[in-house]
Amino acid sequence: MPSKLTTGPDRLQLQRTTGSGFRPGERVEIISAGIVPADSEVADALEVEEGASVVQRRRRYLDEDGVIALSTSWLPGELAEAAPELIVTGPLPKMTFGLIEDRTGRRAVKRRDSVSIEELPEDVAPLLELAPGTPVLSMADHYWDQNGQITEYARDYMGPGRVLAAEYDLQ
Repeated sequence: MPSKLTTGPDRLQLQRTTGSGFRPGERVEIISAGIVPADSEVADALEVEEGASVVQRRRRYLDEDGVIALSTSWLPGELAEAAPELIVTGPLPKMTFGLIEDRTGRRAVKRRDSVSIEELPEDVAPLLELAPGTPVLSMADHYWDQNGQITEYARDYMGPGRVLAAEYDLQ
């Protein structure tokens, strides 16, 4: 049976309900963090000019079955002024969502998830231990705060052997 997939939205819910964005047995490796110029995809998602300075954080989530996902988040560059930890390669105690809320009062209250099959980019493939161009499940997430301003755009590439499942109470 394929292993469960924990998505970015799952991690936000876990963080808010349990104080941890991880399921038992999960861990994270922070691959990189810093200020980068926004490419066209990121600029469009964050509603900034192409080439604008944005925060980029790349993480690899793992569990006992291997790589869960490679997740890259981009945030408006000005958030690095309020939360300089965003551009340091290291884990954040309350993850990105909690840090932004604590430092700025901007709470993620709305999200949009887009799921697609994407070919693995050259820079992502080795981190998933797959060949570049391999088709994998990808999820792009947009998050907005209580003022309707985008706080984060993320793209996750799912690890092999994972299943995306959702369960809802229908009342």
